[in-house]
Formats: sequence, structure tokens, C-alpha cells
Amino acid sequence: MNDSLRRRIRAVEDRVAATYRLPLSEHLLTLRAPAVGVRVLTTGEGAPVVHINGISAPALGLAPLIARLPGYRHLLLDLPGHSLAPPYHWQGRTVRELAVDIVTGTLDALGVPRAAVVGSSLGGLFALWTALDAPDRLTRAALVGAPATALPGMRAVPEMVSLTTPVRGALDQRLMQLPAPRFVARYALAGALGTNAAHAMSDDLLDLHRLPLRLPGQAASYRALLHRLIRAGSARPENVLTGTELARITAPTLFVWGDQDVFAAPETGGASIAEIPAARLTVVAGGHNPWFDDAERCAGPVRAHLTGAREPA
Repeated sequence: MNDSLRRRIRAVEDRVAATYRLPLSEHLLTLRAPAVGVRVLTTGEGAPVVHINGISAPALGLAPLIARLPGYRHLLLDLPGHSLAPPYHWQGRTVRELAVDIVTGTLDALGVPRAAVVGSSLGGLFALWTALDAPDRLTRAALVGAPATALPGMRAVPEMVSLTTPVRGALDQRLMQLPAPRFVARYALAGALGTNAAHAMSDDLLDLHRLPLRLPGQAASYRALLHRLIRAGSARPENVLTGTELARITAPTLFVWGDQDVFAAPETGGASIAEIPAARLTVVAGGHNPWFDDAERCAGPVRAHLTGAREPA
């Protein structure tokens, strides 16, 4: 059963890669500190760009955006407990310490001294933590969508809050592991990404988000990480960056923020972004993953940022 599901997920990945003309190679890495498994998909040639998607989301879900960023060696990270990477319950040290060690350990394993990072939601939070705690490893960062709990004023959607409760959360975790029609997953994603994005997403991209949660340990990994990030619907204080910390970020940082992002409106993050010396905010039409609303509109500012240029007004 599990092998059949894994084959099905790989077949979906193959179709998504073909759709966006992204020839992929796969690396299964075992890191030592922390002792976790990370899966990396690579495509393209050029300077390295690391891509980290949101919580429970597959790295290849960024394919519509990556396809519009030619000229780079794209490293797509499936974090522990995400997609086909082994489960992980995010225990022990702080999530911040684990995140930075996972990002830098992956770069070490791939022989990459420094790289740009494109992060979405949880990936944006990991990028900011890395910019602070391992600044020599990150050349610049592009954060697409509100960066999880990183900035004051972020809020969790009801489905995430429910998962962190003892009784309802345990039930939700069990339900995630059961087969369900696509329309159920599309409805759930609409609550986080926006109705337009959820309906614009192809069946294959939708399957990349929903099928891995049926694998043993993946739904539990998702729930465990949520517990470390939020409490009673709000970000745990240790996961919110202070103004002093934001002022210490030296890497050029771009925020591409959907004007309908349910986790926080762009103006909520604006004051915090202004604390970062080399940061810029670009607001686009769309939700939390605005490349599903309009991939090219998101890709334009990211392309310019990766080259060190400013997108024409």
C-alpha cells in the first residue's frame, strides 16, 4: 500500500516536472545534526538557488514559479516530514536551531558554500533564521507569501489551530491519512491559499499537496511542527523576530506578498520589513501562495532580485 502510494506520488512529480519543463534529479540526504533525512530535487544550471516551501507543502509545488527563473541551479528542499522525505517530529532543540542546521547541513552535503534562498511561508521563516544565524551561507533571499510566524501580527488559519488541540487535533491527523476526493483537499487549501489559487491549481499540483499526508508519519510530522510554531492560534513568542533581530539582517531581502494573504495583510508586515536594512516589499494580487494566482507576476520581482536589479515599475 505505502509503496503503491509512493509510486503514485513519484508519477505525479514526473508529470509536474514535464509540464513545467524541469528535468529533475533526486538526492536523499541523511544529516547528522540533527539526525534527519532531507530530500532535494535539483534542476537547471548556474548559481545555486535553494527553494523551501510552506509547512506540509511539497518543494515541487513551487514549479510554476521556478519555471520562470531560468539560468540557475535550483535546489528544491523537501524538509523532514514533507513529501517523500522521512518523517520527523521536530523535538529537542528550538525549531530555529533545527531549521538553521537543516538548511546549512543540506548545503554542506551538496557542497554548496553559499546560495540564494526563495522561501514561502515556513520556508520564508527558515530563510530569515538562516540570514540571522548563518549569514555567511546566504547571499540573498526572496520570500513569497507571509513568512509564517516570523513577523508580529501573523495569524494561523482555523484548520491549523484545530490541529494543535488535543482531541480534535488527533482526529484531524487521522482524517488526513485517509483517502478523500480531490474536492475536499481543494476546499481545505482554499482556506489557506485563497479560492482562486486553490481552483487554479492543477489536479497534479493538488495531489502533490494531499497525497504525502497519507504516508505513515507525515501527518504526525505536520502536527508536531505546528505545535512548535503556534499556541492557541498565535505564534509562539520565541518564533517571532524582534526589531533588533530584523535590523541585523544584512542579506538583500525581497518580500513578495499577496494582497489577499489570509495569514497577514501586507501592511501588517510592512513596519517590520522596514526594520531590515536591505529589504523591499512588493505587493501582488493573490493569496498566500500568489504564484498560483499569477506565476509571472510573482516571478518578475523575484527574477530581478536574484540578479541584484530592481524590477521596472
